[in-house]
Amino acid sequence: MDSVQSLRQTILTELESIKTVDCHSHTRLESEYYANGPYDLFSLTSYFQRDLASTAGGDAYAGAKTAEERWERLRTVLAKSRNVSYWRHNLVVYRTLFGLEESELTDANWKRINDAIQQHSTNADWYARVTENVCGLETQVKNIPWFHDWEGRYFTAVLRMENALLVHQHDLRVGLEQRTGVTIHSLASAKDALRKLTQQYVERGAIGIKLAHAYRRTLHSEHVPEHRVSSVFDQALTGRSLTWTAQKELEDHMVFFLAELAQEMGLVFQIHTGVQGNWGNVPDSDPLLLIPLISAFKNVKFDLFHAGYPYSRMLGMLGKHYPNVWLNMAWMYVISMAASRRVLEEWIDLVPGYRLLGFGSDVNFPEMIYGHLAMARSCVADVLAGKVAQDFLSEEEAVSLGRRMFRDNGLELYGIPA
Repeated sequence: MDSVQSLRQTILTELESIKTVDCHSHTRLESEYYANGPYDLFSLTSYFQRDLASTAGGDAYAGAKTAEERWERLRTVLAKSRNVSYWRHNLVVYRTLFGLEESELTDANWKRINDAIQQHSTNADWYARVTENVCGLETQVKNIPWFHDWEGRYFTAVLRMENALLVHQHDLRVGLEQRTGVTIHSLASAKDALRKLTQQYVERGAIGIKLAHAYRRTLHSEHVPEHRVSSVFDQALTGRSLTWTAQKELEDHMVFFLAELAQEMGLVFQIHTGVQGNWGNVPDSDPLLLIPLISAFKNVKFDLFHAGYPYSRMLGMLGKHYPNVWLNMAWMYVISMAASRRVLEEWIDLVPGYRLLGFGSDVNFPEMIYGHLAMARSCVADVLAGKVAQDFLSEEEAVSLGRRMFRDNGLELYGIPA
């Protein structure tokens, strides 16, 4: 084994020994996992569902009543699209957790894997064993929708806040009033209710807030004074439709208000950037659009997701020149392992290592966390060993940086005790 491969293996072994901080989680609660199980080959899945839908032209399993029929549909899709990282993510899981010995699913082995998934996902200790022993997680920083709970054994909470941008809508307003006891009759009272809701979650251990508004609008926001949008909010309370300009100004105001809350309460502000779903408007998610917000709140720690892909070089510049920006690789390795390596090769040259977050699972099932984590460790070990061999990074710093990216940086940023 040559020196680069030897160092890669040393780093990989170190990463596998670390109790990892999962910096972005949507994993089902243990109670939800068992309430909705058992699972099978077609339901225990992740982002390949998007390629499945785009290749099939819609719901690939529509009308399929048996596992055999669903396999026929899946096999047809795989013949066209099994090259993508989203599918390889599944294969890593099947090989490690469910006994797949072959290179791909076939007519001869799919049923065996299907049966293994069904069997394991009914075991009462399976969820805990995969999460704690197989993945070896310290905690998962999980998005918590309004009014939802979480399980402290597995999760650290971040309150999801897109609803705050639309709190003038009747159903959202009524739910917020019921939860907080604050009657919403104006923009000022809506902000009082949002402050109270956030404080309720902080008192129970939440460490941040999260916005994923780029899925439906631009990330660009500017400071809009309250006096300019109060009448817009009053108009919306009557049920009248808002113009696009008025709607955006009101939402921009609320984005800046959320940053004020983060500043007041010492919370991390997580924001989705980059990759979209099928048919999403990718330019809306360019992280450079956040510069007015980031510049206005220099004391707020912004945790920017998904490597900003495909705007990763731009996000690297934000990390280089804005000391309140952390760069998060959540989701990235299952999007593209090759792109992940290129991104990290540049970022390690650019950004102080304490602001690089090496892993966020961004999946629904603990089994899928493992597959993503294996891909992440492989990419990071490749990059760090290569930097030592080619770019004058010391071995000591390579090993240290790997540990920080998968554990120490998350503990420090989110204020999580080891």
